[in-house]
Amino acid sequence: KLGVLKLRLTRPLFLGVAPKFACSHWIGVPGEIRGYEKAHRMYGKLPWADLFQPTIKLAREGFPVPPVQGRYIHKYISNATQKLRELFSDQSGNLLKAGDIVKFKKLADTLEVIAEKGADEFYSGRIAQDLISDIQEAGGTLTAEDLEEYAVTVTDAWAVPLGEYQMYIPPPPAGATVLSLILNILKGYQLSPASLSGEKKTLAYHRYIEAFKFANGLKKYIRDPKFVSEELAKKFTTDSFADHIRSLIRDKTLDPEIYNIAPSVDGVGTTHLSVLAEDGSAVSVSSTINHIFGSKIFSPRTGIILNDELSDFCGRVNQISPGNQISTTPSSTFISQSWNTSASQSQSKLLLLIYQDCSFNIHFNTY
Repeated sequence: KLGVLKLRLTRPLFLGVAPKFACSHWIGVPGEIRGYEKAHRMYGKLPWADLFQPTIKLAREGFPVPPVQGRYIHKYISNATQKLRELFSDQSGNLLKAGDIVKFKKLADTLEVIAEKGADEFYSGRIAQDLISDIQEAGGTLTAEDLEEYAVTVTDAWAVPLGEYQMYIPPPPAGATVLSLILNILKGYQLSPASLSGEKKTLAYHRYIEAFKFANGLKKYIRDPKFVSEELAKKFTTDSFADHIRSLIRDKTLDPEIYNIAPSVDGVGTTHLSVLAEDGSAVSVSSTINHIFGSKIFSPRTGIILNDELSDFCGRVNQISPGNQISTTPSSTFISQSWNTSASQSQSKLLLLIYQDCSFNIHFNTY
């Protein structure tokens, strides 16, 4: 049985009018620490404090700036807040470049406190006070009440049949229903290794590109079930709905308005981890602050770079209720067969790669 821990960021109780670029107004209520605490209480075997030690060591001793981050530092931080600039500068005040050592000493201090005293310190203790002070000094709207009231919920994964495979996905507001729809659409084409040979190859790729277009046009209907019924999202996982979308696909590209795709902001800061353990258990988890360096707001008292997750609501909803969990495409996914289990995550730009990984395994048997 697969369980889902919903630890997505939520909308604060009070939200001002925010501009359409990364800023302190876009900071959502972080749920990751509370979520890890819940997972540890349910399944953990090691002492809570032990889990933090490798990260604390890395943050305190530092590590070389990766090449990609090195490019982004000079592109995004030069005009960012002074506090964030100081974090990524050397002793002479010059911005770090790829290969330079970056250290997060204050973050290491924060993690040591959480390791010793638990997640409550982040949500209602001194860390919470320091974090809120820094956010509000930067013009943000997050409050102590937002942190205190954050709660993780546990629910069952949705099971989606894929022929001889079984796909397990988190329910809304996670967007894995979009991935399941794509795979179900393609399932009806009876794809096989022969589909990637000769003239069939062009048609096979055309069909899965078209499946992507139609499925992406439905992303805006994946919403937080506390505020919107999840029945429509469940419909997206059925064979009958996949059959309907497949009937709309032609062997040529259609006019853009047919796909009903609405413009949206893609996150570019997602990290994913999949673990398969010796005892047969599996974990799939995603972590993100959304855009490059999130909101570009740095909390000097805690060492935390704040997210700008609320920007994901832009272009999708007209009103955001307090406590509304953000509906984004990234979502952990398990696909199992009697002899194999794989774990992955999906995101707007990554979705094509994840689908390709899943589909080539399921349809083309290339792995």
